[in-house]
Order: sequence, then C-alpha cells, then structure tokens
Amino acid sequence: MANILTILVFISLYGLSLLGGKKGTVYFMTGLIFHGGYILYRSFHLGWLPVTEKYDILLSMSFCVAVSFFYLKKKIDLNQILDILPLFVIILSLFAVFQPRMDTTEPSMDSVWFFVHLIFHILGYAFFTVSTVAGIIYLRKKSVVYEMIQYRLTLFGWLLFSLSLIGGSTWFFLTYGSYWLWTAKELWITIAWFYYSFYLHSRMKSSLSGRPAVIIGVIGFPIIIFSYLGVMPILGSPWSQF
Repeated sequence: MANILTILVFISLYGLSLLGGKKGTVYFMTGLIFHGGYILYRSFHLGWLPVTEKYDILLSMSFCVAVSFFYLKKKIDLNQILDILPLFVIILSLFAVFQPRMDTTEPSMDSVWFFVHLIFHILGYAFFTVSTVAGIIYLRKKSVVYEMIQYRLTLFGWLLFSLSLIGGSTWFFLTYGSYWLWTAKELWITIAWFYYSFYLHSRMKSSLSGRPAVIIGVIGFPIIIFSYLGVMPILGSPWSQF
C-alpha cells in the first residue's frame, strides 16, 4: 500500500504541474524528485536495477520521459511542455500501478544481455513517447522546430529500440537456444519497429513530409503501448513479464 501511495503522490504532483508557469514547474520538479527517489528505493530494496518486471519498467520509462523536461525546456515554450508532457508521464505511471509487483527474478535473468535489452528498451520507448509530445506540440503550433525535434527523438528512439532487440535476441539465444519466436508479442514488437522505420522513411518523402509525417509519428505511441501492454490480455503471449 505504501508503494501505491508514493506513486499516487508524484502522479498528483505531475497533475498539478498542468497549471503551467512557475507553479507548474515547481510541482513538476517536486514530482520528479519523489519519482526518482522511489526508483532509488526500489533499487536498494531489490538489490538490482528495477527493470525486471512491467511495474518497475513502466515507472522507469515514465521517469525517463519526465527527465526529458530539461531538454525540452531549452527548445520549446515552457507552458507548451507543461500542457502535454506531464500527461504522458501520468499515463505511463498509472499503467504501472495496475501491474503486479513481484520483487523477484528468475535465474535466466541473471545475464548482462538481459539488462542491456531492457535498459535500451526503456530508453527507446521513452524517446518514442517524448517524440510524440513534440509532435503534438507541432500540430498545435505549426513550428518546423518542433517537427525537427520529433524527428531527432524518434531517430534516437529507433536506434535504441533496435539495440534492445539485438540484446534481447542474444539473451534469448543464450538462455533458450533460439533468437526469436514468432509469438503474438514478438510479432507486435516487429510491427512497432517497422512502423517507426516507416515514419523515418516517410519524413524524407516530399509527399509525406511535414504534417503527415508528424501525424504518423504521433500514432506510433498507441502502437508501442499496445505492443507492450495490450498483446498479452487481448491476444495471449508468453514472455509477458517484461
């Protein structure tokens, strides 16, 4: 119960940051401090990086998205950031609340490749999420600067996501003797990878550059969320813990 209450505290602070301005910034930064402190607590409590189950992965992902505030505020108007960024941090944190907390690891997870896979996975999804924020701001303000930010964030996210797939495949082969199984989960991971590849390609085509490419990038967010959280409940798939 204490864990859930702590999460609800920083979610509430992120919610108050939607007020914008200096007060919004103070609320956001306070929420970020509580958020980071809770992740540190989880690290000490578990004795390892809190990236081995969806509960911790989503909280780490939402924290990375929140940290992007320091980058975005150098590029984008503060109130524009506080109108949108906290909502995505809250969404990811709320998803975490509804995940089971197991506080255990399996022997198969005791591998450098496993942690490489999940760290790059978290960072890749965080970059995709922040690129969605930049894309939404572009659709509101029509500034080419925001479109460029979305592109760069998506490109970094795609590279990190690709590295996570390499790390995951290597871990899976060393553990189970196969690089890839075409389960529903792995199929949707592949779809997500090709979707963002399509976005990066479409942005270079004159017929799709600008607003169409931005919309394609924004639509990517529900796709990655479904590939991560929706496959198991709807389609059924093993390897759903992470």
